[in-house]
Amino acid sequence: RSSVWLEHHLDMVGVGGSSPLVSTIFTSFMKSINSIDINADLGEFQNDKQLTNELIILNYISSCSIACGGHTGDFDSIKIIIEACKEKNISIGPHPSYPDKKGFGRRKIDIDLLDLEKSISNQIQSFLTIAESLSMPVRHIKLHGKLYNDVAWEKKLCNFFLEIISEFHENFSVIGPAKSPLESMTKKVGISFIPEAFIDRRYRDDYSLVDRNQEGSLLDSVEDQTNQARNIIVERKVLTNNNKMIDIKAETICIHGDSPSAIQAVRSVCNMLRKENINIQSHS
Repeated sequence: RSSVWLEHHLDMVGVGGSSPLVSTIFTSFMKSINSIDINADLGEFQNDKQLTNELIILNYISSCSIACGGHTGDFDSIKIIIEACKEKNISIGPHPSYPDKKGFGRRKIDIDLLDLEKSISNQIQSFLTIAESLSMPVRHIKLHGKLYNDVAWEKKLCNFFLEIISEFHENFSVIGPAKSPLESMTKKVGISFIPEAFIDRRYRDDYSLVDRNQEGSLLDSVEDQTNQARNIIVERKVLTNNNKMIDIKAETICIHGDSPSAIQAVRSVCNMLRKENINIQSHS
């Protein structure tokens, strides 16, 4: 139906059906609605069972952001997940956070900006060194937890983060919240931005996430997560905590690897996408 709609409207504006312009527009349009990147935050395992779960999740995703020592993660965990991603042809990127293992990077901490800059840079560099040793290209960077949200919505921290990654020679894409100041500011400085949405988090009307410590902030059931994924990908809308449907354009959706229902949820989302004839593919 989408292809018929496009051809009809191109005819209405007088563009011939077999012209190169139509071919370009048609290819771009169909790609935008027929594929989606699924990313997962991994390398956060604390035992063998959790590692097994993460390796299972890799069978269903196209991109992976890997913890690199801020909230969790070390040389061995990074290496294990990168090697598994290489085997499965999954795009990778570092997943730095506030240096806060006790709070798993999900709380605000009192830290000097110079210390924070050093921590983030060290986390990224550690990841890059391991990836290079495994001949694995690094495609993106995605912040974790509280740092992810703080940088996305506070312009001072956003500039701070963009200055940090500009010091690296890698051509990172930045994964961050759709419709956030980070999106517009990243594009403004010429860095590729991949807008992201979450299948298991409740949104506010301004596109920010409801705080984790508030009731109803998480979508726990696989059915609710799958429905939200479908709304985001197919309808390009998301339901807010005020029961309002707002427009959203995400190019990647996130699976939280530490969620108890992560495996069931990613399987369900993949089944839904299959029924909708939507491919799963990374941006690389």
